[in-house]
Amino acid sequence: MQLLAIILYSTDGARRVVDFKPGALNVITGHSATGKSTLLDIFEYCTGRKTVMFPLGPMTDAVSWYAALFQMSKTRAFVARPAPGPGRKTTNPVMLKLGADLEALPYEDLAANTDRHTLRQQLSQIIGIAENHNHDTHGQDGIGTEAHLGHATLLCLQGQSEIADSNRLFHRQSDHHVAFALKQTLPYFLGAAPHDQARKHAQFTAARRRLKQAENNLSQAQRANDTAQETLAALWHEAHALSLVSSPTPPDDHVQALETLHDAVQSRAEMPSAEYESQRTLELEQTCADLRDQLRALAADRRLLLAETVAADDYSAAARIPRDRLASLGLIPSPKDDDATTCVLCGSTLPEPDLTVATLRHSLHRLDRQLDGIDSIRPARRAALEAIEQRTARLRSQLNAAEHALQALAEGEAASRRLPYTDRSDFVRGCIHGMLTALQRTSGADLTRLRRARDTARAAVEALKSELDPEAERDQLLARLVPISRDITLWAHELQLEHGDGGVHLNLSRLTVEFDTQEGRHPLSRVGSGQNWVGYHVLSHLALHRYFVRQRRPVPRILFLDQPSQAWYASMTHDGDEQGHEDNLAAERLFRLIQEVVQELAPELQVIVCDHVNLPAPWFQETVVQNWRENEKLVPVHWMDTTSPRSTHREA
Repeated sequence: MQLLAIILYSTDGARRVVDFKPGALNVITGHSATGKSTLLDIFEYCTGRKTVMFPLGPMTDAVSWYAALFQMSKTRAFVARPAPGPGRKTTNPVMLKLGADLEALPYEDLAANTDRHTLRQQLSQIIGIAENHNHDTHGQDGIGTEAHLGHATLLCLQGQSEIADSNRLFHRQSDHHVAFALKQTLPYFLGAAPHDQARKHAQFTAARRRLKQAENNLSQAQRANDTAQETLAALWHEAHALSLVSSPTPPDDHVQALETLHDAVQSRAEMPSAEYESQRTLELEQTCADLRDQLRALAADRRLLLAETVAADDYSAAARIPRDRLASLGLIPSPKDDDATTCVLCGSTLPEPDLTVATLRHSLHRLDRQLDGIDSIRPARRAALEAIEQRTARLRSQLNAAEHALQALAEGEAASRRLPYTDRSDFVRGCIHGMLTALQRTSGADLTRLRRARDTARAAVEALKSELDPEAERDQLLARLVPISRDITLWAHELQLEHGDGGVHLNLSRLTVEFDTQEGRHPLSRVGSGQNWVGYHVLSHLALHRYFVRQRRPVPRILFLDQPSQAWYASMTHDGDEQGHEDNLAAERLFRLIQEVVQELAPELQVIVCDHVNLPAPWFQETVVQNWRENEKLVPVHWMDTTSPRSTHREA
């Protein structure tokens, strides 16, 4: 995708066409306030940007339509957008026409037939931007950015205030939303994020959703079983207190317990006496008290085990310090038992036997045995803690059942007292039968099925997660930045920029270039001089586009540079000044490098430079496509003389 022309239409239908040469360096030179910088805004507007950034004045007063003619790979695209109405900052209607031999259309043929969102979608497809989605691994799940033409054009533009910005490297980077989008989409444009990443992320999201649902289903079934078990135990205690069942505890078989209780409440056994009910209540209260005592004992055992674990860990940490120091004895050979008078370091004979090394070795072995003992007992201590946790859970379940039975007996007794004696038995049986009817439990086969579904979903998530490994994507990105950083370093040396010899690196996580120095790596903001800022901006974008061309990446083959000579222009206007002569040479080296890169990649890269400078060198004059001086401007002066109220825009 390269730019063949930018076209302006006046309010009365006149047309202004600015032609460009594809696959070449195009220089638009001229005085200030002639509209050179506005060419970038028109390009961005005609590629779908929402907000109009045109300067107020002739551009907004005299122009009714803005258009651009693009050369695509196998066709041409004519894009036209009407100027926003008074007080408006945008307009949605767009005209898009495709054709092999298209030229700038006359005013009478302008008519919107789509919108800016569809425009970006269609142009994105034509230049090869496939379906993609870069997932934000550092943010919340599901956050990411779909790369499109709008993101690609951010890599093609350097405005006048941006090209010499030491803090920001890319177009509109000062907007934190744009900066985030750049970080998200650059891996795709560099080829580090695969084209099928969108499909894999969608599969990953769906797999995680299925896993969460499977985990919820299994958890609900297990909770229902736990609740059913406690409720069944409570009902059994209540039935036992009323002499409906003979055993004080229910059988382990859940189905058998349910059938036994169901048969019991259907029988016509007589209601027990008040004394019997009181006895059963006392038994349940004693059972609750015994269970609480057991729980308190288990809590004390757990605290003791935890205290021992903490003490053992503290001693182990303290003992490892002298043990590590004594471990250096491994460098000293062991003395023979009958040769304690020989120095183990130098081999000389000692006047008195020296047993220091043997004593230290004994201390080292003793500490090793103690630490090994501490390490060996840890599994047993963990097993004991797990056993306590399991027994505590069982006792709590039994306590909940007993307390529930007590509460049910008390409520049943209070309610049944209001009834005649003959109805008390039916009332109690009805209460138990109602709770049995509502009691639900998942079978063992169903639990197995739910666990299998959860495990299958978890395996699918893990498999997709391995394919979307963020570390692997990061390695791929770093590998692709190597040739780009190498080009920047080489060209920085040619342009004699500061810190170019030590190594220059493009850092996309910070959206800047960094330099290797003796004090470490520093960003562009730590480098002085506007000449360095402009130079590294231009070189970074040239290196990126060189990579895009060589790797056939779906980025427009256009690079807009606005005022790259601004760092030298002030002194270049003073002839005969030594510093001005040096600046003139530096600016010429920059333009010459741009020309060499364009020629190397021809016809795959088009560079458009808008600048004040007009170098006399023949090679430079061959690149000049517009020279706006002596009343020559982007918006013809006579348009302002014939400006009429803006015509009504024709929209499809």
